[in-house]
Amino acid sequence: MKPKIYTDTSVIGGCLDIEFKEGSQALFERFKSNSAILMISSLTLLELEKAPQDVQNVLKQVPIENMEYIELSIEAKQLADKYLSEGVVSKKS
Repeated sequence: MKPKIYTDTSVIGGCLDIEFKEGSQALFERFKSNSAILMISSLTLLELEKAPQDVQNVLKQVPIENMEYIELSIEAKQLADKYLSEGVVSKKS
């Protein structure tokens, strides 16, 4: 069974960042070669719409059949709101 790996915008953008490039690109090679499944959320896709085109292009290199999409649930939204209200993270996080 192939591992399913959740990936967010920081990992996708990491493919173009000198500090994180090696690890991020290695992970994306696994997605492209079908040795792992990229799990991506609707929230990450929304964030990518605002990203530079070269960052968006990283995701486009992964075959659609090697991806699974996760919808943002009500529970996840409530948890995020709780984290914000309790000061666990800030809106910038």
